Amino acid sequence: MNHHLMVSDPAIRRQLQLAGLRFMWSRARWLESEAKLLGVCLKSGALTSGQVDARLEEMGALDLVYPELMGYRD
Repeated sequence: MNHHLMVSDPAIRRQLQLAGLRFMWSRARWLESEAKLLGVCLKSGALTSGQVDARLEEMGALDLVYPELMGYRD
């Protein structure tokens, strides 16, 4: 399924693109802070590996993380 920005006005299209980029940037910053917190808690023993896996799964990251890691082992 293709998702294209269907706006013909270049000024509006640019504003929507900038808004999308700001959204991506804010999500990336959030993800960075969550990953850092989970890592600190895992290293300190405040969270178990199972708890971290559960949190990663809640965040939808397991589908991205483990296949990526497993690919590097080949």
